[in-house]
Amino acid sequence: MSDPLLAIRDLCLEFRTAGGWARVVDGVSLTIREGETLALVGESGCGKSVTALSIARLLPSPPARIAGGEIRVAGRDVVAMSSRELRSIRGGVVSYVFQEPGASLNPVFRVGRQIRESLQLHRPDRATDDEVVRLLKLVGIPAPEIRARDYPHQLSGGMQQRVMIAMALASEPRLLVADEPTTALDVTIQAQILDLLRDLRKRLGMAVLLITHNLGIVGDLADRVAVMYAGQVVEEAPAAELLRSPRHPYTRALMQSVPELGHASERLRAIPGTVPAPGRWPSGCRFAPRCPVVRPDCSQSSPPLLEVAAGSRVRCPYWNV
Repeated sequence: MSDPLLAIRDLCLEFRTAGGWARVVDGVSLTIREGETLALVGESGCGKSVTALSIARLLPSPPARIAGGEIRVAGRDVVAMSSRELRSIRGGVVSYVFQEPGASLNPVFRVGRQIRESLQLHRPDRATDDEVVRLLKLVGIPAPEIRARDYPHQLSGGMQQRVMIAMALASEPRLLVADEPTTALDVTIQAQILDLLRDLRKRLGMAVLLITHNLGIVGDLADRVAVMYAGQVVEEAPAAELLRSPRHPYTRALMQSVPELGHASERLRAIPGTVPAPGRWPSGCRFAPRCPVVRPDCSQSSPPLLEVAAGSRVRCPYWNV
């Protein structure tokens, strides 16, 4: 089997604070193969986005630093790359779609110009009006010749996100990182954006890393799912298997908090407590203070990530109890 397009092994990330270095990602390992979609799921503050940003070393240093581990993209060691080498993979190999497109687009430039700037950086021979229109058409924007002359504020949130996707695709990346691409969009537009990502993946053959806090949106899009909590991966499995029979108590709790059509309920089931702050993680299992099936020994030692089936790992010794 060929090497994965992305291989993260035992990644540790830290941020400098007034009280010293705070670890926000602790020993994360992930792989994505060509054409594959991996969903990285977890509550806000668990380390999903900073893990994704570290792939192309987009975190400012300082205050961030890679304290350990390895990141390889297309077989190349990202941690050891110079600034010049990093520019060759940013956009060219790995491209990003960030949440809240209204904050990511430059309000003073027309959207066509912003797409053309991406083309000039990565494919200067194709930096033409025709290519801008083709990209806008590719992401499903009607009347692309007209919309290319619009400013971001003239577009709806869904249209702005499509423009962001067009900018990301301008460099023809092999890996698209979509960080909460449906945040702040209504449910109808969310479905359209997810359908667009699914269609683009099939048509272009690119790999996708989907960052989300919502397990309810990954079933039709992801091949595999990795669940993060307090800076660690607590479960990883093929998407269909994980959604059918989640093993880790945290994964189960996340799924139980998703409303289901046709199932009346007076209240949604919430997970008690909050994600612990980086550097203030509890001893032993980090989910123990919130876990509904906690045992006395859960707070004594940190559980390893166990392989419980082919392609499935879980960080809980009581997953089958």
